[in-house]
Amino acid sequence: MSYDAIIVGGGHNGLTCGAYLSKAGKKVLVLEQKDIVGGAAVSEEFSPGFTASTYSFIMGHLHPKVISELELEKHGLEYISIDSVANPTDDDCIVTTTKDPEATRKQIARFSRKDAENYPKFFESLSSTVSLMRKLQMETPINPFDQSLSGMMKTGKFAWRYRKQEKEINNLVSALSLSAHDYVSRWFESDIVKAKFMFWATIGGNVGPYSPGTAFYIVSHLVGQNGMCFAKGGMGTISNAIAASGQSHGMEIRTGAAVEEILVRGGRSYGVRLASGEEIKAKLVVSNVSAKLTFGDLVKRDHLPQEFAERIDGFRTRGMGFKLLCAVDRKPVYKGFDAEKCGIEYPGYAHIGPTPEFLERAFDEAKFGWYSSEPFLSPSVPSYFDPTLAPDGKHIVTFQGGVTPYELSNSDWDKEREPFVRNAMRVMDRFAPGFSDSVIDYKLYLPKDIEDDINMPGGNTQHGELSLDQLFFNRPVPGYADYRSPVAALYQCGASTHPGGAVSGVNGHNAAREILKDWRQVSRNAD
Repeated sequence: MSYDAIIVGGGHNGLTCGAYLSKAGKKVLVLEQKDIVGGAAVSEEFSPGFTASTYSFIMGHLHPKVISELELEKHGLEYISIDSVANPTDDDCIVTTTKDPEATRKQIARFSRKDAENYPKFFESLSSTVSLMRKLQMETPINPFDQSLSGMMKTGKFAWRYRKQEKEINNLVSALSLSAHDYVSRWFESDIVKAKFMFWATIGGNVGPYSPGTAFYIVSHLVGQNGMCFAKGGMGTISNAIAASGQSHGMEIRTGAAVEEILVRGGRSYGVRLASGEEIKAKLVVSNVSAKLTFGDLVKRDHLPQEFAERIDGFRTRGMGFKLLCAVDRKPVYKGFDAEKCGIEYPGYAHIGPTPEFLERAFDEAKFGWYSSEPFLSPSVPSYFDPTLAPDGKHIVTFQGGVTPYELSNSDWDKEREPFVRNAMRVMDRFAPGFSDSVIDYKLYLPKDIEDDINMPGGNTQHGELSLDQLFFNRPVPGYADYRSPVAALYQCGASTHPGGAVSGVNGHNAAREILKDWRQVSRNAD
């Protein structure tokens, strides 16, 4: 049987791309190596009766356009808005919201009147940069060095569209070059307030927030338009809703179907070979897996230009973050939290990193191949908002945090997993006394675990670092940031492409748009 398109990898972007192509009337097959779809956006039972979002955990980035056009709510997506992030300190707690800047300003005023006065300026600058990023994420990156007539026309049109946004572009350049610490210090004097906003720069990053370029992570993590919210049933419900949307238009999905090779003949892809030996033909192939795996494993190297292959080899995919899932007999109680002072009923989503120095020191030991003695933590209690995730009277607490290098110097993770968990528990106990005594069971995912489970090289959940040389028209490599590749009829739609990671569906949406633009030519050449 032959298809119009085969999608390699059933992560949420692969499903999104397939759903859009199916909606456009194309015959689509999605192939997923695991027994469930979703990739990093899955819900799994990690302990009897306890279900958690295994990797990704916040729905804020899922693009409203994707939700609407694929009718995800019709296909089962429900979510709970929390719109607040608490940052406990040793003796207090500061809470910010994304939809009520005045409430955030009042929280800041508890720690610094000057910072509260400056917050509107910070908010305006950050919001303008985030607004620009929201526009850019939906763009297919131009190639500014393409000197063909069509290439120069695309660059010219892009420049014309953004000709009046000099201020916003300058702010974005600052974010791409400044450290997170320098960026927030332009407005704030209080360490608590600085750490509050600097924490965003640690999530998914490989260097501390005092390093140049880390301010961009603050912007990228706030691009989502849904605020802070949990998908009911966990992140897997997002993937399941996208899958159901595609299936309603005829999209086929096969799980337990590992792709061994993307077949290429005469410089053109024409299908795939599964690990079972089965070959499946298609007019085009779309890879949702990492660019490093797509072009370093699935496509034979002799089908690729040497410069392209070398750049893919150099695409940096180091991961240093961990995920810790905990089944507990009671929800954590933060000693600095006061509902009246903080303006929320309970801090179901928190960031633990009380000072800029605390955040930076977490990276220090990782520089030399060790893990943090005091890791920063991002605990969330989704079962507080969605009781279906845990047995009655019990909860799940999930942690994202760092820093845990892929490999250790002079030891290995088989020996160090439990000592590291003790470090994380010790930090949590400092801010939520007695937490470790509440833990019934836990499961730890380190970068190597993530790599092995969902084929993310280096365990980097962004598929690759978000640094200037790996963003926009450079992602994954210059000349091929438009979701195409050097192989005709082979496209990319995963987080290795613009705009990067996060469960947004944007990469899949943009890739499908480019494929449909090419469809007539692709179909003609396939025939």
